[in-house]
Amino acid sequence: MGWSFAWVDVGRKAHIESLTHQRHFSEGYVPLEHRVVGNHVWQLVKMPDGRKFICLDLIAKQRNGGWGYKGMSEDMGPNYYDCPLSLLDKADPVDVGYAVEWRKAVREYHAKHQTVKPKAGMVVTYGGHEYRLVEPWAPRKGWKVIRVDEGFSYRMNAKQLATALRNTAK
Repeated sequence: MGWSFAWVDVGRKAHIESLTHQRHFSEGYVPLEHRVVGNHVWQLVKMPDGRKFICLDLIAKQRNGGWGYKGMSEDMGPNYYDCPLSLLDKADPVDVGYAVEWRKAVREYHAKHQTVKPKAGMVVTYGGHEYRLVEPWAPRKGWKVIRVDEGFSYRMNAKQLATALRNTAK
């Protein structure tokens, strides 16, 4: 299945609105909720028989042209796994087909990419040493930390903190 592009550039926001509107779907299919993750428009859709499933519209801007999309549903087993769990949890259970494995892969993706948010008092490991987080230094500048074994305070920059949080999450 290919991509559909518009000749007129309506803008990204208007394009997403058109993809999430009732007129984008066949009769009897009702879009309930949607979330946009990058260029992935994830939707929870109700079928005529009342069951709810997930569909995805990939979006892209054509050079010197309008926005386009490529639509697919979870039973096609899309190779994209950043579907928000809030939508997936509202979909009806499935027990056959590509959707079963795809949903499992989505949950594995989120488990693997789960981030730990820094909080004051949290102890993290970086460079073989433990540091206690004291307070944020400034937006996106890292945190003031105290090295646990020596009691000296330091600034752990955002990149170092991200590494330490990944080590803590394991």
